[in-house]
Amino acid sequence: MYSIKTASWFKTRVGTKNDYLNKRQSNMNKIVLLTITLALLFVGCEKEESPMKKELFPRKVYIVGARDQLIERDIDLGNTTDTIAISVAVSGSLPLRKDVTVTLSENPDEIALYNQRNVSGEAVQYQKLNEAVYSYPLEQLTIKAGQVYNTYPIHINPATLQCDSLYMIPLRLNSISDYELSDNDTTVLVRLHLMNKYSGLYYVDGMLKNTVNTNDSVMYKMARNLVATDNGNTVRMYHFNNETKDYRPTHTFKITINSDNSLSYSTWDKFVIYDGGGTYYPDIELYDFWYEYNNNGTRWRAKGVMYKERKTSAEQEELDDWLDEHRKK
Repeated sequence: MYSIKTASWFKTRVGTKNDYLNKRQSNMNKIVLLTITLALLFVGCEKEESPMKKELFPRKVYIVGARDQLIERDIDLGNTTDTIAISVAVSGSLPLRKDVTVTLSENPDEIALYNQRNVSGEAVQYQKLNEAVYSYPLEQLTIKAGQVYNTYPIHINPATLQCDSLYMIPLRLNSISDYELSDNDTTVLVRLHLMNKYSGLYYVDGMLKNTVNTNDSVMYKMARNLVATDNGNTVRMYHFNNETKDYRPTHTFKITINSDNSLSYSTWDKFVIYDGGGTYYPDIELYDFWYEYNNNGTRWRAKGVMYKERKTSAEQEELDDWLDEHRKK
């Protein structure tokens, strides 16, 4: 016969075991419930598409850069035919799922409107490029599925273009195969700048000396904008005077860089230049020049160097070292 103490111990053990089983069952129920909840959430997420897979912006076709109205393009006089291009794009957060075909046309009235708003009546006016010197190789432009833009090329024959004329090509989006045209960025003026590999902004470090009275001389440093003209190896330069159109007839001349990098000179209009020489150094984009010219009836000589601006201090130090060595020769 069990004693009261034994019975009490047995009851406690049974109760403890039952509590343990009940607690374990409760935990299992919680785990099952959590698993079911997570599964339902996962299924819900699968049904709801990720925002990264959705198109977040309206699809609209536009000319890249047209918001600023002007697009600047360089024309290389060294090329028989040069090619420039504008970019046409479709807005959106995802690549295209289908091809979009675009046609463009010209809108000459935009040039007149630009002149009226932005150019003085006494200044040189922008003009539409002569149709005889350029062409469009594509009748239409296709932006392929998977892409967001494509480029529309323009072929230009620059041989007859004048460096003092201001040229533009006015373009607008004409039709699209799908989506909508942008509200604003559909018309653009392509402004053309003549250049060659010898043109650009240079800095002069030189001397002007009277060849009769050699004690009469002037040291000078100034910026000169060398303008591409005639072909791929000729530039126009202003002499000592300011670079304005008033001095252009009487104070400008041409420098031709020959095949051996020697320099030849000729007048632009009325500036009297007798002789000249020097060398162009393509590796450092530097002119080592001299020329003799008429200064109020007296023959003067200009001599010095012209070089393009260096972008870093290391490049400037390299140029300074070159000049130091060059002056020792």
